[in-house]
Amino acid sequence: MTKYKILFIASLTFLTLITLSFFYYKERTCFLDISYHLFHILKDGDFAIQNKRFGAFFTQLFPLLGSKFGASLNSIAIAYSMSFVILHFLTFIFIHLGIKNSKISIAYILFVMIMTTHSFYWIQSELPQALSFLFILIALLDNILNRDIAPSPYFWSFSCVLIFLVCFTHPLTIFPFSFALIYYHILYSSKRKIIYSIGLFYFSILIIKSLFFKTPYDNQAMGGIKNIATLFPNYFSLQSNKNLLYYFVHDYYFVIILLIVLLVYCFKQCQYKKIFLLSSFFVGYCFLINVSYPNGADQFYLENQYLILAFFVCLPFTFEVLPQIKNSKIQYGILCTIFAIGIFRIINTHQFYTDRLNWNRNLLSRTEGLPNKKLVISSSNIPKDTLLMTWGSSYELWILSTMEKGVSRSIIIEEIENEFDWAFPANKSFISKWGTFDYATLNKKYFVFTDTTSYFKTQ
Repeated sequence: MTKYKILFIASLTFLTLITLSFFYYKERTCFLDISYHLFHILKDGDFAIQNKRFGAFFTQLFPLLGSKFGASLNSIAIAYSMSFVILHFLTFIFIHLGIKNSKISIAYILFVMIMTTHSFYWIQSELPQALSFLFILIALLDNILNRDIAPSPYFWSFSCVLIFLVCFTHPLTIFPFSFALIYYHILYSSKRKIIYSIGLFYFSILIIKSLFFKTPYDNQAMGGIKNIATLFPNYFSLQSNKNLLYYFVHDYYFVIILLIVLLVYCFKQCQYKKIFLLSSFFVGYCFLINVSYPNGADQFYLENQYLILAFFVCLPFTFEVLPQIKNSKIQYGILCTIFAIGIFRIINTHQFYTDRLNWNRNLLSRTEGLPNKKLVISSSNIPKDTLLMTWGSSYELWILSTMEKGVSRSIIIEEIENEFDWAFPANKSFISKWGTFDYATLNKKYFVFTDTTSYFKTQ
């Protein structure tokens, strides 16, 4: 495969994704965490880095700069939506043209496309962003190990920055990072010193982060690991296992296809270490996630964590199997098929998130004629299958009403009975699950709150 044909195919794919991120920007930004982040970026005029996940700086730079230049809320939301795909595109370009490593650039775009479905619409997660930095690190390391040259001071300096970003951006990167190190240890056993040095620095940063930069959110998220003991030995009957099998058949089929192809190829080549590495990490990681969420969870949330499975198969696939296909047309055909079906899968999934957006639209329309437009709504009659989660409703309805009606609405859905009764007198404040914000403290360009009636509770 030639460098420029790969560049053309990848560019066409990423430009299509950027177009989709523009077309579905409301589905992506009026959705839970991202509307929460956008609220705080515009409120504070600063980054909204949470849980010390500093790798989010790149995507948050788009809405932050937009607000500094006085862009409209619609323009800022569009830029924020597109920024996540732009990060992927720039990562590919940097690996492919800057670092000049075609194998890793192909592995990267395969990773982006092979599983992404619901996570295209839940964009805030720092995990895909962390894996972008990890792929850059792997491309640099691969160049050093592939060539008979000593690592330069620039390599070590850049690697240290990347390792810091990978480590701090998401804790689950320990699994793909460890997988990559062991895989390269098998490929380049004579160059262990470089591999060990990279690993030593990563785990040193990880230990420092765990000791001095712990966050309650990460501790809570990792708390499900205790289920390994409490659920023993009833692992096979977990609902999360059944759900994952369904996802593999209906959405993540390419992951299974590539996994089977890899295992068969490695078996024929008697590469038993690679078989053990691939199968143990793949099965072990599935087990870890499913035990942590034994009853399952919303697919958009778990898909984000399952994305690491794509890493496990895409990296060795580009090294082991793809080069063995001597006909370049077949190679291009495989890539184009995966990318085209991935795009179709994303488009085919949009209706679920469009329905969710339309429910919020209808709520705004149904209540805009009420004398009290500041509402506390009981969750008892809320369609949970449509809205999924309601903790972000106040932020979602703020951004949607401001973009489409030109006036900001203050509506919140209570998950606990009488949870927000205390807010009824707050006639000049915006109430959310995580705070109360006085109108006078908010930027009037993006927070057009004019309603000074009291909150009213409705079913």
